[in-house]
Amino acid sequence: MRCRVVVCVVLVWAVCVGWVFPVCAWLPDDVEAEWTIGAKSMAPMKNTEYVEDSMISNEVRVEGALFWACEGFSVYATPELRINDAVSSDSPGGEIRYSDSGTTLRRNLTLSSRGAELSFRELYVEKETDTSRWRVGNQVFAWGTADFINPTSYFNPEDLRELFLKEEDALLQGVPAVSMLRFIGDYSVEAVLMPVGVARLNAWEGDYFYIEPDNFSLPVKHTENEEPDVRIENAGVGMKAARSVGSCDLSVSAYHGPDREPLMTPDRVTIAPGEPVTVVARSFHGDVTSVGADVSADLGQCVVQVEGAWSFDKQGYVTQDTSDPSAIVFPYEIVDSDFWSVSAGLNWFLPVVDWFPAHEGESVMTVEAHRSGYTRSGLGDPFYDETLAFRYQDSFFGSHVPVSLFWVMDGEAEGQMTWAKVGYDFQNGLLVEGSLVFYDGSAPDLNEVGSPFWYLRDRDLFMVTVDYQF
Repeated sequence: MRCRVVVCVVLVWAVCVGWVFPVCAWLPDDVEAEWTIGAKSMAPMKNTEYVEDSMISNEVRVEGALFWACEGFSVYATPELRINDAVSSDSPGGEIRYSDSGTTLRRNLTLSSRGAELSFRELYVEKETDTSRWRVGNQVFAWGTADFINPTSYFNPEDLRELFLKEEDALLQGVPAVSMLRFIGDYSVEAVLMPVGVARLNAWEGDYFYIEPDNFSLPVKHTENEEPDVRIENAGVGMKAARSVGSCDLSVSAYHGPDREPLMTPDRVTIAPGEPVTVVARSFHGDVTSVGADVSADLGQCVVQVEGAWSFDKQGYVTQDTSDPSAIVFPYEIVDSDFWSVSAGLNWFLPVVDWFPAHEGESVMTVEAHRSGYTRSGLGDPFYDETLAFRYQDSFFGSHVPVSLFWVMDGEAEGQMTWAKVGYDFQNGLLVEGSLVFYDGSAPDLNEVGSPFWYLRDRDLFMVTVDYQF
């Protein structure tokens, strides 16, 4: 099986390379282009019911960054093609699928099938003047200063089909929008109109990263995230004003529109012949109105950042006593509540060269704490409620060997993920990395929601990635 998989990956990579180079030759001379060809393989650390064979996924990726400009106008696009071995599989068996319902075209121009996906995280036309910048098309808005959880990142929902193991710049999906950035004295003001919302992506039922609670009296399944209805009142609108004061960057923002974090609420029970009674949790994006602020201060070897947001009408579900499943009333009641979210952290550029003069790489330690919650009591916890994250990055041997350690703890539900990575950078565009990923946590009480990391506790994995940039 492994030999077949290796041959399949090599052949797909060859096809991708053979596709990219003719495209490069076809592009006009005034189009600037950068390309990345990558491959990623995941294997479980131990035998598990979540995989049918010795591999989780083998994926090949072709990603471009294209830029064309002419007389004040420019076009920017990041086409990305992904293909994995689910393309030749006909049943879920612990793999990673891009789509669970045949070929689909999402609102942000992402075309997905079971084992292939073509997307444009960014695809926009830009017009610049001396004091302003206009963009129309798919965009990613990097609002906020936090490194891991951004309370003021209102627009772009996440892609969690591989949980947090995707490339860092691919965790946020692009959204169709019209944006305007204007400079007024020492201030910059950005306004955004998002006509339609985009749903967050989670792993499909049966896939390796599908989270299925196993500590409830009745089996629990959750639906695919529902996209917000296309109505004028569901459009997303936001504004941010920012300026720099000395070594500090400050901004304030406001937003109304689809909540980028979906609400997952117990909705109904289903009874199928020969199957136990199952609770179905509905997942959808409600509307929310929020205000927020962030600050980042450069203190020399250390950069400190704080970011927070307050929502006036975030939706939540009213919890019930689950000790007697027969007394539960479906669907759960959904109410509005004030909601707060705060992240605070720092990036410390460690002076390792002062301690070890032979050290040549750049050492960075990042620590961030996040808390959030409803002001109204008796509501279910949000997806991100209490987390603590730590990351250490360094490189050795003339920056040829990058290393990193990422650890995140779900404090409220007591789960954790550890991701250790080491690679070799050939410094000609080719980078090879190997990773170990471990999940752990404390068992939740019966009929209590636990940490996602606890539910993945037996799905530790080994991952190898290869990227070539040119």
